[in-house]
Amino acid sequence: MQHFVRPFLHRLGHARIACSAGLALLLTGCAGEVPPLAPRSIILLDIDTLRADHLGCYGYGLPTSPNIDALAAESVRFEWAFSQAPYTAPSQGSLLTGLYPTAHGLVLPSDRLHEEVTTLAETLAAAGFATAGFVDGGHMAAEFGIGQGFQLYHNADRGGLAGMAPRVLDWLGEHADERFLLLVHTYDVHTPYDPPEPYRSQFLAGLDPPSPGFTASAKQLRDIRVSKYHGSEEVLPPNDVAYARALYDGGIRSADEWIGTYLTEIRRMGLDRDALIVLFSDHGEEFQEHGSVLHEKLYATVTRIPLLIRFPAGGRRGTVSTVVEGVDLMPTLLEAVGVEPPPGLHGESLLPLIRGERPSRPPLAFGESPFFGIERFVATDEYRLQYSRVHDRVELYSYRDDPHEQRDLAAERRAVVARMRPAIARWESFVAPTRRRTARGPLSDETRKQLEALGYL
Repeated sequence: MQHFVRPFLHRLGHARIACSAGLALLLTGCAGEVPPLAPRSIILLDIDTLRADHLGCYGYGLPTSPNIDALAAESVRFEWAFSQAPYTAPSQGSLLTGLYPTAHGLVLPSDRLHEEVTTLAETLAAAGFATAGFVDGGHMAAEFGIGQGFQLYHNADRGGLAGMAPRVLDWLGEHADERFLLLVHTYDVHTPYDPPEPYRSQFLAGLDPPSPGFTASAKQLRDIRVSKYHGSEEVLPPNDVAYARALYDGGIRSADEWIGTYLTEIRRMGLDRDALIVLFSDHGEEFQEHGSVLHEKLYATVTRIPLLIRFPAGGRRGTVSTVVEGVDLMPTLLEAVGVEPPPGLHGESLLPLIRGERPSRPPLAFGESPFFGIERFVATDEYRLQYSRVHDRVELYSYRDDPHEQRDLAAERRAVVARMRPAIARWESFVAPTRRRTARGPLSDETRKQLEALGYL
């Protein structure tokens, strides 16, 4: 992963040790024999805008995710995985290229993936895998470049998991005997928060009614989000925040039901016995924990993501509580299926952690955003430091004890800030030589409509 960054950072802290691994692992077979890791194919279930802490398997108190929770029970669950950016294009780009946004070129909303970047799909296609992506449009549309390497890249045009299910399952049936990579991406949890019944009403019971005219529409929430750019930062009253959150949770429950349908069909085809099944998200969602809504800030409410990896036949399962990054996904998948990664990846395979091996260097995660004064963050196993270059503002959070990051510790723990802040400068020096500028062109009418429906335009 950060070959040139982490060696400088051994003083940042020590990993929490459990079993013989040194990483707070509770993995099946940690003290004994473990079935070999030999997946033949890869199935990626990519639920856009899904907050980790709104899932039962991550401790949420409401029944939003019974099927995902059942998958988690058969998987290795990463307790603290961080995305590299707070919105779709750069974060998805990092997940599917193993590079930080600065390097793959998707930094601003109008950017395109740099053509020199080698994606996960390109790497596996070159190794003889069949590759297919079924995506929900918007910033996943082919014109942004994330579809590089997919032999089939189908835009569901906001059809969600329900709309794309027939195509996905047909494709799986046709390619079940091959080595393949399948990506299924959905905006079902994203704005507009409009799940079908009975999920729409499931979490509204007992709440105060919303303000007259408030429906938590994509436009209404976007207006709240951008109000600060127009000279006045508007906020929602508590009843409207609760209403929006309940609809969001209903969207998770609806998506979860379809995830259950997909997993049932995957099992029926026997693919659960030889495929690696990965469920993840690109970012979470804010409900005014930091003064606004939607997702544009680097706080853990947005950048902490769920990450579940189910090995064939549930061969390994448990929890990894050390910090990991979205850029680690691609090298992990390539090592799991025995394919050599392209040179220059920023991510590092997580298989050694999964096997319970002691880490060779302190675990770290980094994130970046061009907004709010060019923000960066670094997370260790204990703290997350956030820095705004333009405003020279530093925030420090003990995110495990304060997962919504409501208490800034920077003023009282200056020694921690002094140890961590240089890590961001070293990270900047590390990624600077890999910076790629990309051309920005006009969007198609179809993509503009999809982005408008999602609340981006």
